[in-house]
Amino acid sequence: MFKILPLFLFSLFLLSCGNEASKKGEEDSTTTSVATDDDASRVGYSNYAVIWTWTTENVQLVYDNSVEVANELTELWKKGVVENAYYDSESKEERLEYFPNIAFFILAPSAENAGIILDELTIVRKGIATYSLHPVGQLWLGRNEDVVRKYGITKSFVTIWTTRDGAKPSPELIQTQNDEMLELWNKGAVENVYFDFEGTHSNNSKTDFVFFVNADSEQAARSICNALPFTKENLATYKIKEAGVFWMGQYKNR
Repeated sequence: MFKILPLFLFSLFLLSCGNEASKKGEEDSTTTSVATDDDASRVGYSNYAVIWTWTTENVQLVYDNSVEVANELTELWKKGVVENAYYDSESKEERLEYFPNIAFFILAPSAENAGIILDELTIVRKGIATYSLHPVGQLWLGRNEDVVRKYGITKSFVTIWTTRDGAKPSPELIQTQNDEMLELWNKGAVENVYFDFEGTHSNNSKTDFVFFVNADSEQAARSICNALPFTKENLATYKIKEAGVFWMGQYKNR
């Protein structure tokens, strides 16, 4: 699912760092509590994973537009439209020269609205890349920055889960799954959990849940996933892909 777009991340990273140094209350990369609906700007909105594919091999075209692309994405982040981005500078897939891969989520009232926002970006208008949108439900757990730091510096792996056709987990099993996810989150082993609560009970277009695992290797990340109740009871399957390093979360005071 996550064929993640390489972008000129270095320019964007510098711009973001500059903003953080000059302003207060920027990035909510230290989320230490369960996400709620207290923020009125989120009511009625859904989260979508943005999946990008290169449509050019012209490195100069990407380079020439990198600052503009960076500015546009940074503005979307500052408005709270884009959140929870990761970058992978060591990706061996869909790599274009030295451009790292990034992954992020977009918050919008509908897929159509998200598409309108993305279609206005330079990266789309100039034929640098195309995208697809995948609804992932609501953000349940953010990133517990202090705990993750104590957990140790590791790689992050994105895991995309789908409940098996016909699977009907009991309320008790769902609660057990949620309790174990909370325990992992409190240890810093998982972060940025998007959960479609409805999807675990009925077939719909959403991916049932997506979360990031912090581990030293894919094998270690799989061990964490394989120990979850939904996996052990063969109720859900998952795909896993290295996402690299956490970059930016949510922008405060928008």
